[in-house]
Amino acid sequence: MSKSLIISLISIVIGVITIAVGLYVLSVTPAPAPAPGAADPFVVMPQVKTPQASEGNSVPSAPAERGSEPWCEQMMNKPDDSWGDADARLFAKNCVYE
Repeated sequence: MSKSLIISLISIVIGVITIAVGLYVLSVTPAPAPAPGAADPFVVMPQVKTPQASEGNSVPSAPAERGSEPWCEQMMNKPDDSWGDADARLFAKNCVYE
């Protein structure tokens, strides 16, 4: 065998061993503990129900005139999937300000 082939094989073996040791060290190293007081970015917050009109909410329970400010507030509390096409257009026209 030539001298350069032996040197190449030794360098490949050293490289493979280095990678194997590095992967082993990464697999056994524990994750760092979060800093005290740091917020976890993956915390799921519970959904809070909005109070009803009988509980002192300023949004009236009776249907307001379409396009009025109380109607806009009622639409903000209404689930998006229950909006009609005409309601969405009217909301965009009267309730969204620049």
